[in-house]
Amino acid sequence: MNGPFQRAARLATEGGATLSLELALNEQTLEGFSDGIAVADLSMPDYPLVYVNSAFERISGYQRGELLGRNCRFLQGDERQQPAIEAMAQAIAERRDATVVLRNYRRDGTPFWNELRLCPLRNADGKVTHYLGNMRDVTSIRDLNEQLARAAIHDEVTDLLNRRGLLDRLATIEAPHGLLMLCCDIDQLRDVNATYGRAAGDVLLREMSQRLERCTGVVAAGRLGAGQFAAALQRPPCPSEAEATVASLHAELRLPFTLPGALVSLTVTLGWASCAGSQSWVAAEAEPLLIKAEAALYAAKAAGRGERRVFDPAIERESRRRLRLTAELRNALAQKEFALHYQPKVELTSGRVIGLEALLRWQHPVFGLQPPDRFLPVAEQSGLIVEIGAWALAEAARTAAELNRRGHAVQIAVNVSPVQFHRDDIPGLMRRILTETGAEPGWVSVELTETVLADRTARTLACFNALREMGIGLAMDDFGTGFASLDQLRSLPFTEVKLDRSFVRNLDRDPVQSAIVTGVLGVAHALGITAICEGVETEAERRHLMMLGCPVAQGYLFSLPLAQEDLFWLLDKHASLPVTA
Repeated sequence: MNGPFQRAARLATEGGATLSLELALNEQTLEGFSDGIAVADLSMPDYPLVYVNSAFERISGYQRGELLGRNCRFLQGDERQQPAIEAMAQAIAERRDATVVLRNYRRDGTPFWNELRLCPLRNADGKVTHYLGNMRDVTSIRDLNEQLARAAIHDEVTDLLNRRGLLDRLATIEAPHGLLMLCCDIDQLRDVNATYGRAAGDVLLREMSQRLERCTGVVAAGRLGAGQFAAALQRPPCPSEAEATVASLHAELRLPFTLPGALVSLTVTLGWASCAGSQSWVAAEAEPLLIKAEAALYAAKAAGRGERRVFDPAIERESRRRLRLTAELRNALAQKEFALHYQPKVELTSGRVIGLEALLRWQHPVFGLQPPDRFLPVAEQSGLIVEIGAWALAEAARTAAELNRRGHAVQIAVNVSPVQFHRDDIPGLMRRILTETGAEPGWVSVELTETVLADRTARTLACFNALREMGIGLAMDDFGTGFASLDQLRSLPFTEVKLDRSFVRNLDRDPVQSAIVTGVLGVAHALGITAICEGVETEAERRHLMMLGCPVAQGYLFSLPLAQEDLFWLLDKHASLPVTA
């Protein structure tokens, strides 16, 4: 036995003891390991190393002669307070296996992370006489894990904390007077990206992050996504100072930004909320406080760009109401709780019912029949209006097909939400519906509010033209209340224009209003478009409209909106309604 391992084995077997054969691998095998192998003698003072392999020399940078006879603790340098050292000492004292990760230093002073597995070696009597250490350099793995861990809680562009990281940071903050939490949004980030390029947008985001971090009192800041940021500030001792603190910070965030080749002034919308200090505020209040600040931001954005709002509990109640109503609407779709009611459109000269407007209703299992103004805004915000609207179009087409089979030549108009119009392929949807229901295109009309015309893009015009080419009617609803103009009646392929109820009220007492209605009726007639006046409720309104030459009207004077079975009965019995006193 001439090699160092054999010498170590002899040391371990002095006094007749026999080293376990499982331990006594030959030196050639140990020398072939890529991990560092070392054996320490527990029978000698200070547990010196009595064997190291070549990999141990390579990893540590020390020669074998510099290692043998020394306790390996010198590799730890001055870092003797590492938790792994105490765990390692405890394992050796208890003569058991252990795996620890600790920082060591190479001979040239560079640090490295060492995953060290300790294994006790026993002699024939079962007594632990030596310890074998398996050293593995895990620096690159640990560095990668640290990078991944950092990336998991930091934003790549600004290096600020992300939402998760911000909440984790808040868990470590002491706030004797509580915190102010604010959320802000750069309103024109998309415009900057489109005008100056994404790189300029990233410069803008970094500048915003630096401003937040420089603001007095900010203890944590993060980027929540796109142009949205959050920051937590120590709350002033005097609650009345909170508004002034936020206003000052808001003013700083709105200063002009310097981009590559441009100085731009942008609006920053801000919402904020406050939390009074308490001993356990972090665990209980950090995320709810951020949610409140976000709710305040959404309220500020609804008020307009560049606005600032403090959290109002009414905002939270409204958010909960919307969430609850969204869930109920989704269930209503699944349970088929929606229904269409139909209001007749009446030819004023004859009383003949020439068309119907389909009006959406919700048969709520608890609160009964609900009008659309109770739920449509939430349906549009949640996007459920796309599915609800598709159902309404199909149901109206089925009703139109049934009525025409019964001999009633009427067209049913269905209101299409601007949200559905811009998100859905309406022409494609209508083709499928007509095929499935057997309805003819001329039996269905699509009613659009003037807000659709605010986005008069090539896609919008193509959709209009596609519907008309199919033979489906196209009606402009609530004319005169929004963006539409008489020129748009001329340039767009509408088949109907519906004058809003506001033009019908007091028609006989307001000559200016009467002149407006006369003008619209004249333009519609010249263009071959059917004009319909909505909301006719009195005999005086009916007489005046007839005098002005209005061809068609609808309103409570003629009929309330009717359920399908009532509509069938009415048309089967009375295809014409009385239009004279």
